[in-house]
Amino acid sequence: MPAATVYTCRVTNWGMLWLNIFVLFSCTLGFVIGTDPWRFLTLAAVIVALVKVIAQASLRVSAGPGGLTVNFAVFGFPRVAIGRADIARAEIIDLPVKFWSRWGVFHQRKRGWFLTPTLGPALRLTLTSGRTVTVSMPEPRAALWAMGIAP
Repeated sequence: MPAATVYTCRVTNWGMLWLNIFVLFSCTLGFVIGTDPWRFLTLAAVIVALVKVIAQASLRVSAGPGGLTVNFAVFGFPRVAIGRADIARAEIIDLPVKFWSRWGVFHQRKRGWFLTPTLGPALRLTLTSGRTVTVSMPEPRAALWAMGIAP
């Protein structure tokens, strides 16, 4: 059993962050100079873009003897916590280069939750409930070691 330690990292998709900021700026400009019938739709687009910029562009991942914790964005909210006792299996994967892989946070019915703002190495956890959670991080082996799971 590995020694008790803690692994932390931050994963940021800079391209998606700048794209969302551009969309936010464009929608805000459209709201300011838009006509009355389109103001409501433009305001809704501004709110959606703002939430995406704040929540999905960056993740802070912490792994330790208690399990895995994922905090979203600057404020750390929302937060996903997975206890060590809830993990049935853990595997290191390499995320494929596909359009849906760069969305940030999404759910697929057959594959479970993806907390993946960037491509590359990721940790796929199969929980005791049968659900799966995939979290991208630069060093998944270090996260497994910190949680006490031998890779």
